[in-house]
Amino acid sequence: MRRRDFIYNTGLLLPGLFLSGPLAMASNKTIEAAMLIIHDEANPAHVVNTIFNQATAINVHQVSASAISDLVYSKKGFVVTTHDNKTFLVQKMVVHAPYQLHAHCVKLNMGTKAFHLEYTSVNDNSVVRPEYWFLKTSQFQPDKVIPFIQRNRHAVLCMTGS
Repeated sequence: MRRRDFIYNTGLLLPGLFLSGPLAMASNKTIEAAMLIIHDEANPAHVVNTIFNQATAINVHQVSASAISDLVYSKKGFVVTTHDNKTFLVQKMVVHAPYQLHAHCVKLNMGTKAFHLEYTSVNDNSVVRPEYWFLKTSQFQPDKVIPFIQRNRHAVLCMTGS
């Protein structure tokens, strides 16, 4: 009798496992972090990383801009997916890669792709947007970074090369 129940229950569970396989298997590759440093090859991450290591003891990860396959902002934070299927859910991002300012968004140039993160909304003002901070690399000092870290909002810090 128990064998029949086991086979019956297995028959009920297997279709659900097959349908949710990618979601169930991807959960161990989702990394939650307080901050993600995105850098390109021209701007090494160690410059940014040393400041954050000196300033605080928060959970900081770094990724190369060319490794990013998708970047989306949601109510939970920034969801950054890499080509090797790692997913970062982060509250703050430091972008040390090329970017352009447009009327309603910041265009981040990540390797061969470009991602648009809106900072104003044309039609719907009820949508929450992250904060955007802009600094030159020469201005990137602990006294200017501490307020960015301490803000209790999702935020992006964009840095220029000079």
